[in-house]
Amino acid sequence: DSLQKAGSFEEAIDEYKSILKIVSSKKFPDEYAMTQNNLGNTYGRLAGVKNKEANLEKAINAFQEALKIKTVEGHPIEHATTQNNLGNAYHGLAEVRDKGANLEKALHAYQEALKIRIIESYPKDYATTQNNLGTAYTRLAEVRDKQSNLEKAITAFQEALKIKTVESHSIDYAMTQSNLGTAYRGLAEVRDKEANLEKAIHAYQETLTIYTVESYPIEYTTTQNNLGNAYLDLAEVRDKEANLEKAITAHREALKINTVEHYPVDYAMIQNNLGAAYSGLAEVRDVESNLEKAIHAYQEALKIRTIGSYPIDYAMTQYNLGCAYHGLAEVRDKESNLEKAIYAYQEALKIYTKEKYPIMYQTVKSNLEEAQSQLQQLS
Repeated sequence: DSLQKAGSFEEAIDEYKSILKIVSSKKFPDEYAMTQNNLGNTYGRLAGVKNKEANLEKAINAFQEALKIKTVEGHPIEHATTQNNLGNAYHGLAEVRDKGANLEKALHAYQEALKIRIIESYPKDYATTQNNLGTAYTRLAEVRDKQSNLEKAITAFQEALKIKTVESHSIDYAMTQSNLGTAYRGLAEVRDKEANLEKAIHAYQETLTIYTVESYPIEYTTTQNNLGNAYLDLAEVRDKEANLEKAITAHREALKINTVEHYPVDYAMIQNNLGAAYSGLAEVRDVESNLEKAIHAYQEALKIRTIGSYPIDYAMTQYNLGCAYHGLAEVRDKESNLEKAIYAYQEALKIYTKEKYPIMYQTVKSNLEEAQSQLQQLS
């Protein structure tokens, strides 16, 4: 399928190139600019199928050529459209290299587009570009100035939602609400944890009014997983038991679609999250049965998260598993559960070396030593 797509995109690119041999920027400026814009869009699509970096660079080049003709003074509408497209190309390139620098170029292009795409004149385009702007700020927050970039992202998503209402643009509404939830969840790591997590949860719940399991199964499960993680975080602040139960419900919903056969990587990620929720719940009630459920979930995750395929995830889940066995040893079968805990910690340390992961190495090592000394005291 992707080969077929690539083939048709490459054919289109050849056609646009042959047009550009005939229409020069001097003699046929409008046709030249339109063709360059189309060429840029097609390179952008081809980048989704193969040679991402090289094709996005060609897309950027084409959009910049179009902008030489489609100036803000002479052709404001086309100028704004091309700037938005240019922003998308830089945004994509940021996923491959120079993340910070390319995101800044993307932001600049979106802001240029918004000089024309104002809410009064072009509400739909305004909302689209604001959503793009918000996504770029969210990504930039991963690189630097986390708080201020997430605040800018939230403002942009809220602007988009002035137009993308549940009545008029339900799918865009859901997508933007999902983005908003993620930005609030990130902001909760920096300040006002409780309040921002509540806003994240509200946004995810809004998303789920549109993304139903019947109509949008993939988006539904992604949102349920995000919702579960937000409840997990909120459980650290208040209402531990109630919020962990909500987290478990959400993660279980996500697993209805993300089965081990169809979506193994997502399945493993959600099982790991589910294990964390059960481990937390064991601190509040039914310690034995909840730790058993946590252990089961971690073991399910490890069916996919092998040391060969996903070493970091493997180490994290083994550490979590070790902690769950360690806790269970307090309740029953002390010797055998300590032995299982020790084995899991040792597996985690195969990846968490002192050189590469000093903090995790220290954490796992001290747990391991504690379990070993507890086991020695039994003999």
